[in-house]
Amino acid sequence: MDAVLDWAWRLDVGHVVGLALLENVILFLTAVGVGNAMLRLPTVVRLLPDPGRISRLQVWLAAGAILMNAVVTVAGWGLWRAGIIHLNADPGIRILADFVLLLLLMDLLMYAGHAVAHRPRLFPLAHALHHRFVDARPATLYALHPLEILGFGGLWLAALATHAFSVWAILAYTAVNLVFGIFGHLGVEVLPPAARRSRVFRWVATPTLHAGHHVEPAVNLGFYTSIWDRLFGTLAPDYDQRRVAAHPEPYAVAA
Repeated sequence: MDAVLDWAWRLDVGHVVGLALLENVILFLTAVGVGNAMLRLPTVVRLLPDPGRISRLQVWLAAGAILMNAVVTVAGWGLWRAGIIHLNADPGIRILADFVLLLLLMDLLMYAGHAVAHRPRLFPLAHALHHRFVDARPATLYALHPLEILGFGGLWLAALATHAFSVWAILAYTAVNLVFGIFGHLGVEVLPPAARRSRVFRWVATPTLHAGHHVEPAVNLGFYTSIWDRLFGTLAPDYDQRRVAAHPEPYAVAA
């Protein structure tokens, strides 16, 4: 890993831009590919209506999201080169500790940012665009206003600046973030009932959490866990009932 970091340090801006775009295109294609594969599983339970064909607007928003995410990636590289973000390549137990710390920190920051984005005066400016797509599909993860992407990207870079996180922990978090993003925007519940009833998934978010948010935007503001929704009273009253149900009822979506 030290050799990789040394190589990344010596890159010029043009190469970083190209690699950032390539990385984010790959992440997008992975999200859509994995998401569509999940939708074909015979065991999934549909929570939201089938959205049908993807709209032209979602295609353009996805392209914009890839570009904006690349901008955030390049900004992170620049902050690292400037000594504002520090990275640690050491192996060992700190990888797990850093991963848990980063996951919980980002979960809290994203919950707070999400709550702010839903404030009545701010909601129409950016986040309302994402909520136009109630009938979720894999690409809905990328149906975001550019300002929203830059806002959440800023939270990500701020989090990285607070501590010299392990590079391995950052990579693990990136993978987990993509998985939660995919599952949260499928409009289906992919976890078997036995898993959803476990104590772990009382706290770890299931796809039902974010599907409920797309139907009722005032609740289920969390991303990776339900900790902050439970703590601050924004968890949907029927979430736990739906979470443990063997065959949860589909959400009623207004026409």
